[in-house]
Amino acid sequence: MKKSGTTIPPCVYLVADNLDAALAAGEDLIASTENWATGDPSDPGVAGAQRWALSRYRCHELNLVARIVQAREHVAVLGRDAPRFRPLAQLFCAATADLAAAFHELNEQVEADFETGGAMTAYLRTRGMIDPEAAGVGDVETPEIGDEFLVAAKVPLGVCLDLVAEFLDALDMAFDLYPEDERSPVSTVSASGPGELDDAAIVPPELTAA
Repeated sequence: MKKSGTTIPPCVYLVADNLDAALAAGEDLIASTENWATGDPSDPGVAGAQRWALSRYRCHELNLVARIVQAREHVAVLGRDAPRFRPLAQLFCAATADLAAAFHELNEQVEADFETGGAMTAYLRTRGMIDPEAAGVGDVETPEIGDEFLVAAKVPLGVCLDLVAEFLDALDMAFDLYPEDERSPVSTVSASGPGELDDAAIVPPELTAA
């Protein structure tokens, strides 16, 4: 817990805000499968609805990646300013390196992907939502977004959100960012925190194993 009189570095709030927003984007991404329309994709109405649903997937995915990339920049500053966070900051930056590298590429691909006829199947396949050998989505199938969804075709969504939640919990425990009566519902999605903080390395055991 934060000691009385301790000054919280400004970067802590920037990291926490972006991580909170990343968790919210992850929840929105999971919930967005409700927008999918089943039916014959040759039907213009069904095709249009599926295209719109896919745009929602992409929007929430881009938002999630953008927030993690923004948080990553401030996490690097935190690692320099708060030595006890350096091991966890290095872990977070290393674990999100692929997402940071893919961020600009994702932005550049958005328009191109949605101008090609095979964009929908390619997107769903690269995100692990349909079988790699499948020709497309069946008439009665609804692609599910869960822990195995590959964010930016790189990192499983479950791993991504667990890492974000663990780091947010670590900040909360160190700086008391979310008092019990004001705790943000989004910040409590993690099943467990990283444990008691001290000036030694605070890397969560389950993340170290990964």
